[in-house]
Amino acid sequence: MAPSLTYSVADVLAVAKLHPFYSDSQYPPDDDTIQKAREQAALTFKEADLQAQPLLRKKHLYTVVERLVGDASPQNTYRHNVYTSTTGGGGGGNSLFFATDVMENRRHRANFGTFLRNTGVIQRGDWVLTTHNAGDLYRSLDLMLEVLENAGGTLLAAGNRMPSSKVVELLQTYHVNTLTGDGSQIVQLVQYISTMTTGRDKIKLEKIIYTSEALNSVQKAHIYTVLGPVKIFSVIGSAEAGPYGASNPDLTPVDPSASYTDFVVDTRTNLFEILPLSLSESDRFASPLPEGETGIIAQTSLARLRNPLVRYVTSDIGSLHRLPEQARDIIPEKDWPFMRILRLQGRDSRFSFTWDGEYIEFDKLKKLMSDASFGVLQWQVILDKMEPSKEASIEIRMLCAERNETLLSRQEVVHHLHEFFYVYSSNEHRFRATFVDDLDGFERSETGRKVIKFVDRFTT
Repeated sequence: MAPSLTYSVADVLAVAKLHPFYSDSQYPPDDDTIQKAREQAALTFKEADLQAQPLLRKKHLYTVVERLVGDASPQNTYRHNVYTSTTGGGGGGNSLFFATDVMENRRHRANFGTFLRNTGVIQRGDWVLTTHNAGDLYRSLDLMLEVLENAGGTLLAAGNRMPSSKVVELLQTYHVNTLTGDGSQIVQLVQYISTMTTGRDKIKLEKIIYTSEALNSVQKAHIYTVLGPVKIFSVIGSAEAGPYGASNPDLTPVDPSASYTDFVVDTRTNLFEILPLSLSESDRFASPLPEGETGIIAQTSLARLRNPLVRYVTSDIGSLHRLPEQARDIIPEKDWPFMRILRLQGRDSRFSFTWDGEYIEFDKLKKLMSDASFGVLQWQVILDKMEPSKEASIEIRMLCAERNETLLSRQEVVHHLHEFFYVYSSNEHRFRATFVDDLDGFERSETGRKVIKFVDRFTT
């Protein structure tokens, strides 16, 4: 069978049965085995039943990924000719990646570029400057360069380490009309622009496209105050599924104070199930809720075949909706039946939170803070917003045992925290480690006076 832009549910399930993500197989199937599985699936006239497939959890997925990444056997096809996309998320140790077939990845990026053009995010003639990350195994810069070029834009690759003064110079010199970057990078640059005493009139931005980290209503208001009536778009994706959705205010207008973001998604490339909020870690199966109801999102990619992603529990909270009729003016008629709104309301706070575009998993953070060499007796995470920039800040408060020869110095503890949270020159001003003297140094509940492990002042 010829390569496809997307695959059928039957194709994906046929390969999943043979893959170590979902079976006891030692290695993923090779190309010949995948071909035979697809041919066999095509001979079966029974409709593929996605809900008969067990749910895939991140913990299990990356246990298998860790084994496959570390196995250099020639028979291990997981390591053959793949695009490596690091998981991020803070956690120390060796970086893991979800491996995608290189050619699948290229076709997916081309297809997603067309999607961005058809949803009105990018049009021919747009000049786009991107401040996305590159290096240290991060691939967001090359991802956004390629998909936005495929959509019809002309790109300038500033990257995340270029000084704000130089970025502004590029915006002015090349008459850039679109700025894209992680949410925190966008806010940081806008704050710099707000301090400029000359030259602001030479900045002609019309669009902002943010990724990775949601902008809250306060940050958006700050952007409008500084830049004027720009349109704020967003693109969503993950290491496992690649890019899969876009937010366009012309398609899905919302109340500026809303605590959610509406993303347009194409059900020909990704299927989304909304599972009950009562879903527990031990549940292997669950039936999806009707459209409009809120729950935990499970995702199946129809653009990934060699290493399939099936019923993957993302830990995001959201709901599915039909597009408003006004969107027909933008969406091509042939695409209309397949488009849906994925209303994203944030992470499931039982398992993780987001800072600087990274998913921070509580289990990994707890493991780090429990390291005996740290000597941490109690700790707390506080997400906040800086003034006047509205940037997202994070503070780690710690009550520690007295230092002795068996414990790391406080400086060494902070160094490990920097590694865990991926703190570097561009975000270090938004990170703080605080050592407190007693429990009064923590935010505590009003009733039981217990230390609140996670305090979120950013999204409230």
